[in-house]
Amino acid sequence: MSLTGLLFGLLAGAFWATGSVFTKLALKKGYEENFVLWVRFPVASVLLLPLGLYFWELNLKVVLTTFVWLPLEVAASLFFIKAVKHAPLSVAMPFLTFMPLFSALAGWLVLNERPSPAGWLGITLIVLGSFVISGGRPSFFRKHKGALYALASAALFGLNVVVGKVAVQASNQFFFSWYYSLVMSFGVLPFVKRFPPKERLKDPLFLAVGACFAGGMLFYAWGYLYAYASYVASAERLGVILDVLYGKLFFKERVRRAFAGALLMAAGAVLLNF
Repeated sequence: MSLTGLLFGLLAGAFWATGSVFTKLALKKGYEENFVLWVRFPVASVLLLPLGLYFWELNLKVVLTTFVWLPLEVAASLFFIKAVKHAPLSVAMPFLTFMPLFSALAGWLVLNERPSPAGWLGITLIVLGSFVISGGRPSFFRKHKGALYALASAALFGLNVVVGKVAVQASNQFFFSWYYSLVMSFGVLPFVKRFPPKERLKDPLFLAVGACFAGGMLFYAWGYLYAYASYVASAERLGVILDVLYGKLFFKERVRRAFAGALLMAAGAVLLNF
């Protein structure tokens, strides 16, 4: 495994975890949730435009697959922002670690790709980690309904991995990073219920959210050039640990057993990706 690919995966996870902090801060300032979700995409598409033009590779397969992955990706993103809004970061982000589990189950059911022994151990650790965080109590999910939104988001993102992989392979990682951001700008826009007043559109939080998203996309795609996608995905998932630390540092979250559960779930995601 290339250490460069591993480093870029870790950087992608760090950018996206940091972006979650700015997202949470924007929600706490009262901005409409779907606007906070949407704004990252046009900002990222502008920042990534030079890559999109330089590595331009738009073709029919990319366009056709868009009609499949876009609705699923928009739905998953809408659940994601609800998860961030209605649960502490140290709860919502670990439950998004279920994404590779749903990908593995979809691969098993649809493509007959059976998990290896390491994969089964990874599934066990992810489920065990969720029990550690929740204490196995249904009341936990009534208190933190954002965890349920995170699970719904993880399921849709996980199912969409296969379609997204086809689109990336039909073009290239750098072009698709820009193309994804541009298309999602239009896909999420109809769900924005309220834009902030003009004088508040210059809030630096919006630039920070978009820049972190763009940085994550760039390093994630860049990592593919140096390592297998599974290695990069494994490294990126370690960002969940940073999410828990950010939750405690910036929002004084005191979720019992969150760090221990996140460690188990991150380890499970790594095993599952391998």
